[in-house]
Amino acid sequence: MYKFTRRQALFGTAAGISGLGGYWLRGSESKDDDTFRVGSPWTPDSIDPVTNGWLWRRINVLEPLLTVDYDGTVSPGLATDWHMVNNRTWEFTLREGVTFHDGTDVTAATVLPSLTRAFDSSSMAAVPVDAVEATADRTITIQTAVPFSPLPAHCTRGITCPVSPAAIDDDGSVNEPIGTGPFQFENWEAGSTITATANPDYYGSGAHIDTLIYEGITDDQTRRLKLENRELDMARILPNKAADTLASDPDLTAHTYKIPRARYLVFDLDSAPFSDRKVRRAVMHAIDRDHIVASLLNGLGSKAVGPFPSDVTEWAAELEPYEHLPEKARSLLAEAGWEADGDSRIRDGEELSVSIWTYNTRPLLPTIAEVIQTQLQAVGFDVDISVMESSTIKEQAKNGEFDTVLWSSSVLWYPDPDRLSDFVHSETATMFSGYENETVDQHLEAARRTADRDERFERYAAIQRRIQRDLPLGWLTYYANVIGTRADVEGYQPHPIESCYHLEDVT
Repeated sequence: MYKFTRRQALFGTAAGISGLGGYWLRGSESKDDDTFRVGSPWTPDSIDPVTNGWLWRRINVLEPLLTVDYDGTVSPGLATDWHMVNNRTWEFTLREGVTFHDGTDVTAATVLPSLTRAFDSSSMAAVPVDAVEATADRTITIQTAVPFSPLPAHCTRGITCPVSPAAIDDDGSVNEPIGTGPFQFENWEAGSTITATANPDYYGSGAHIDTLIYEGITDDQTRRLKLENRELDMARILPNKAADTLASDPDLTAHTYKIPRARYLVFDLDSAPFSDRKVRRAVMHAIDRDHIVASLLNGLGSKAVGPFPSDVTEWAAELEPYEHLPEKARSLLAEAGWEADGDSRIRDGEELSVSIWTYNTRPLLPTIAEVIQTQLQAVGFDVDISVMESSTIKEQAKNGEFDTVLWSSSVLWYPDPDRLSDFVHSETATMFSGYENETVDQHLEAARRTADRDERFERYAAIQRRIQRDLPLGWLTYYANVIGTRADVEGYQPHPIESCYHLEDVT
């Protein structure tokens, strides 16, 4: 396995390996008090902000121009001020007295290469940036092809985090995540572990811990056991049922909090049977979401109505829910031509047979799929479940037919309802339902052009009502995160959209 360290970069590979020899073998017995270990499902697969910036942002090695406050609003970051010069031009004023971890001053000229890389990347293709310029020593100007009011929210994303110009090679690749955060990169084991240390020259309140070790541990039970065995100080994204176990252990603490993340079904609107809206509606009336919340989610989280949970964000519209009505589901299937034949349903000699694809990186998705399988079978569906890698699902769903995918994602991982574009815009959506609706596209584009919040709310509410009717996506449940820590961990405050863990505040 490839392993890169700061020490290797300075003194050569052999010195780097010998200097760390035995460090990675230390168990919990030899753990230093000034070292904080956190385990999460997400593996560190790249040091490039364009591909993995969100993770380096979460552990606060890298910082963006703007941040997300605990109330979910856009707040100052490396930029202390931002404003719209005209409807296609934004100016950002950079903070004074900030240096990258290699000592380079943060100026418009030194952050420009990173911002250019970010907005030129395919990951930001839906953000219509025409040009990024350094127009003064501490002024960055971003011009968009069309008026684009969500731009500040996109400037909170990890992909936009600047790195020192010295970290960008001549071929445009990043050789080290040299950022500005309260933690600075020391070494990593690709796909496994990151080690970072406190930045002694941080411009703000520095980290209280000397060394931060992040471990990517995909199995949730392994994360929990390592926490219980004192091999971790924090285990993130644990199953909901773990909350009771943690609460009963005097040496551990459970942090549970709601986040704007949803589980939902993605329907293939381009192929039968889900090209028929009546069949999609039948699915939603057949699913008992209250049962899923109570029996599988340990009462944490809640059943979803639309994309946005109203108790987490003000962008949620009032929507008519799909109540659990099995008889209504059977009636809709009959209207769609699927006649009862014993326990199954037949149309034109074919059985109503569908598959649910899902993945197991997020706890409980396969188990929820099994419950949905049972509930759909009760109204006449024959249901098969396939568990695959999420990347495999995306590839296969985009390149061919599928029936439905049980998926999970944040609905506000950048703090703006323009996130709906990723779900339902006919040209820029990253979801793979095949949904196309001219009215929805028009509302999305008009909401981007105006800075008036009331007008934006009304347009996004209209979008939510339309997709609730059309059902390219079937919203199931909202999330409550379960984070376990050792009982002596203090200062941790869960962030509502998890853009940053803020472990610099932990003691």
